Amino acid sequence: MSLKYRLLLSLYSAALAAVLTGIAAFYFIVTPAYFDIEDGAASNELARVETAFMQTLTTLHARSRDWAERPSVKALADGDLTARPAPPGINALGDSGLDHVVVVDQQGGQHWLSSGEDVDQGAVGGLFADYQDRFCYPFWGVTTLSGIPHLFALEQVGDCGAVLFALALDQTTASELAGITGLPVELKPFSGDLERGNRVIRLDDGTVLGEFVIRDYQDKPLMLGRVTVGRDGYGHGARMLTLAGLSLLAVALLAVTLVHIYVRRTIFKRLAKLHQTVQRIAQGGNLDLRLRVPGNDELSALAEDFNRMVDSIRQSQRSLAEASERADSANRAKSLFLANMSHEIRTPMTAILGYTELLENPSLNEEERHRYLSVVQQNGDALMALISDVLDLSRIEAGQLKVERQRCQLPALMKEVIYSHRLKAEEKGVDLELEYTSPVPAHISTDPFRLRQILGNLIGNAIKFTDEGRVVVRLSWEDGLQSCLLIEVEDSGIGMNAADLDRVFEPFSQVDDSHTRRHGGSGLGLAIARQLARSMGGDISASSTPGHGSVFKVYIQVIAEDDAPRVMPQQALEVDVRSQQAPAIHVGGRVLLVEDNDVNRLLVHRILSRAGMEVVEAIDGLQALEKVAEDPGFDLVILDMQMPVMDGYAAARELRRTGFSKPILALTANVMSDDRRRCLTAGCDDFLGKPVRASRLLAACSRLISLGRTSGRVPVPDASDRE
Repeated sequence: MSLKYRLLLSLYSAALAAVLTGIAAFYFIVTPAYFDIEDGAASNELARVETAFMQTLTTLHARSRDWAERPSVKALADGDLTARPAPPGINALGDSGLDHVVVVDQQGGQHWLSSGEDVDQGAVGGLFADYQDRFCYPFWGVTTLSGIPHLFALEQVGDCGAVLFALALDQTTASELAGITGLPVELKPFSGDLERGNRVIRLDDGTVLGEFVIRDYQDKPLMLGRVTVGRDGYGHGARMLTLAGLSLLAVALLAVTLVHIYVRRTIFKRLAKLHQTVQRIAQGGNLDLRLRVPGNDELSALAEDFNRMVDSIRQSQRSLAEASERADSANRAKSLFLANMSHEIRTPMTAILGYTELLENPSLNEEERHRYLSVVQQNGDALMALISDVLDLSRIEAGQLKVERQRCQLPALMKEVIYSHRLKAEEKGVDLELEYTSPVPAHISTDPFRLRQILGNLIGNAIKFTDEGRVVVRLSWEDGLQSCLLIEVEDSGIGMNAADLDRVFEPFSQVDDSHTRRHGGSGLGLAIARQLARSMGGDISASSTPGHGSVFKVYIQVIAEDDAPRVMPQQALEVDVRSQQAPAIHVGGRVLLVEDNDVNRLLVHRILSRAGMEVVEAIDGLQALEKVAEDPGFDLVILDMQMPVMDGYAAARELRRTGFSKPILALTANVMSDDRRRCLTAGCDDFLGKPVRASRLLAACSRLISLGRTSGRVPVPDASDRE
């Protein structure tokens, strides 16, 4: 079958399917919509009836409150029978429209001022008892008196007397509600139960029935309210939409016929010409040929797109060649980065493993042993610094880096940073100098840890690429709407050209492969420094001349303390730096150490024991639970989070569930912020990342044990772990 006949068949089939789909949509989509409209209308009418019902109850309450203020009612509630408006059984209120009016004195005596044929003293007594249980607070609602549902309002009179107004829920009340709302309202006795809310039922007689349950003040169903609404709109709408569907079918068939005639004349003839031209191009394989289709529509645009496609193929060939070259360059960069990281990891690991083997020699004297241990510790610190750089970069890229503000002494901080790099500079014969070009505040509010990290990366980088000469750190302060700390790190090193200045701030990037081999480094320091500076409201810029050194400028927005004096440059240089050596820590108490790794467990056990703690060991979370169950007197639980049988997260949750209230310290090699949050959520009180220094571990143990003895659970520090 040719395309034009298939098109004709498709058009007629589509028209018929569209009309049938529309009719089906009416019955399956529009009809439920009509039902929803009917349900909504019935629900609105029900709401009107319920509102009128509540208004009646509100009016009854207002009348009872007005009567509660009358002197005669107050006297009667106080027990003065002479104040009784009329004898029992006589309607003392005249034509009040109420079925029952009772005054109950403080001792529970009932004084009926108005009643019907039956006096239900037991039900009134029950209401008064509930009233006293509510501390004589007025309440109102629906209850049963003499077997008949009534609206009631019980209002306080005097200290704990009460006046009760009651109105029977009968056909008279239903008629009044119908008169208010203009709707046929029925009130039927009801003893079953329905879910909360209203119910709408479509009946076969062309009406919609809405129902709502009337519950007493104790939430028990007593009556069923009904409202009937007609469905004339649905039947009329259904007939109109059916007629519209049939008319649409006729119009669609006529339109399809006309469209096919037009398409055959304006499209298929031109398609035949287009096919012939494309066939010649395909047979000849000559991409220089071009399609020519007259007109200004999709077919002519198709011809132009085909011509552009040929041009795009040629451009793609060139782009593929360029992409291949970029891929090769990316592979070289990846290989270079892996080689750099391998070098940076293997270098300290070589020293650690090598000097560890040397320490096994029993003939070493004490001086050599201390020197070898110092080398192992220095290279371990270097390896941890590399890992911390990678973690900091991942936190920055994930948006999880936290910047804090703490009070710190600016001159002392700068001098500490200079002292920490002076030994490295002296080893290379490079002068490391600190200069102040303006007075600075004695105290500032910033993140001292991140500020040290920025300066450490810049100064360390300057020393690394300077073989002779000097490295100068210049500091100045600018006051204004936003105070600013300006720092310049200038070196006389190898420098770089302008094209390399932007690359040095990219992660895993270094200017020259030869520099990488000669000077080492992972290429993360400057990238982290810039991101940290930006997170602290500043930035880092660089300028350099090949062979004449580089200048890195940092500005950071910090807050000067209100009462902080300004320190002159010479005074700032003379500030003393306190010793950083931490005092020995002695911690008492009993600790449960839960760690599955024998080496780590032995190390932590030794550290804790030397600090005076009694240590009990467990190798998994299940064993820890058993030991706590046997002896709950531990002052602290140190919990590894990755263990077999039962991990630390499950163990912490189970300990808290069973009532263990002493501190729990999480000790884990997972140090990302999500890992810390997961530990604290499981029930831990603090978090330390592995490897951890003995001083930090003992300080955390001392703090947790001390606070745990005074307050049970301890407050969790806000600062993130900075291992």
